[in-house]
Amino acid sequence: MRLTRRAALKGLAALTGAAPLLKNLARAGALTDVQLLLGGTLASIPGQFAELANGALSHALDLDTPLELTPDIGQDGVRAANLFDANSAPDGSTALVLPAATLLASLTGDSRVHYDFGRWTPVLVASTTTVVIARTELHKTLRSRLTGFFHDHPVRLAVSRVGGPELNALMGLSLLGLRPVPMPGYVDSSTALAALHAGTVDAVQVSPYTLDRPLDDVLANLPEGTSAIYSTGDLTDTHSTTIPIFMEAYQQARHRPPEGPFYHACQAVSAAADTAMAIALPMLTSSDVVTRWSHACSAAAADSGVRSWADMHHFKLATGENAAPFLSRTVPDLGATLALRRWLAVNTPRWREGQETRHI
Repeated sequence: MRLTRRAALKGLAALTGAAPLLKNLARAGALTDVQLLLGGTLASIPGQFAELANGALSHALDLDTPLELTPDIGQDGVRAANLFDANSAPDGSTALVLPAATLLASLTGDSRVHYDFGRWTPVLVASTTTVVIARTELHKTLRSRLTGFFHDHPVRLAVSRVGGPELNALMGLSLLGLRPVPMPGYVDSSTALAALHAGTVDAVQVSPYTLDRPLDDVLANLPEGTSAIYSTGDLTDTHSTTIPIFMEAYQQARHRPPEGPFYHACQAVSAAADTAMAIALPMLTSSDVVTRWSHACSAAAADSGVRSWADMHHFKLATGENAAPFLSRTVPDLGATLALRRWLAVNTPRWREGQETRHI
């Protein structure tokens, strides 16, 4: 049928009149009243990231106003995670920015925890590395170093508190056949390293972002008789690539690969400790909302201010589908979870009395 001039004009008028309606429909799926629920204060790692990334996230999410930042009075994110899991609708209006401590609290069965982070959808992860430094005898092989100095007495490990983030090192040293004793009160890496230099502790756990100077500088100026015995996470963005990973350290010390439920629990704890920060959406969030947030997190990760901050802390940022494996590694199977809880139940009372770790 031939289109007349009159029909064409009518059609054009109809489209013109429909334009506002189409625009409203396009914005009907827009996110509103969007907030970042922070697992820490504005000075914490989640808070620092949120303030730096707010502009890029808000723009990529096509928001009319900047994201609302809702900090937590605590530093471990447990309270924020409880609120997030209980109250956040899966509509994309709330995302949680959590630190490693939020994951570790759940893994260890902290009585305050009422959330299940394994159900969340991660859209960004900032991963880091952890290095365990210990006082050892200067022998040729790692096996002789580990069994030399520590053969007849336990290893005093500097920790912030019993059951704190140094659980990663506590489990690793225990798996290596040593007898670690957590020495609480070392709230930061500087005081822990000072104690190592003073000889009041035998081992410390450090991460590049917890240090006030480069990791290589720390390793180059360790007291005599100490060395980095293993690392977890990824050290490829530093020059310290000669440090063995835990698997290598274990094989050198025990002449066999690690295995069993407790080792798998240790892997989950290490993965949690090396997840310095993550952004997650609630369970049942629709795929289109997840895609929108993933795109926004990719835009934030590309922001020059965020990149500089991540480089300064030696964080590696993974977004969207690339973030999912990082969080999945922190979820142990039932056997590993039970092994970890049993080990903690046996040893927590001992640690409070200043006693060495008992193997189970």
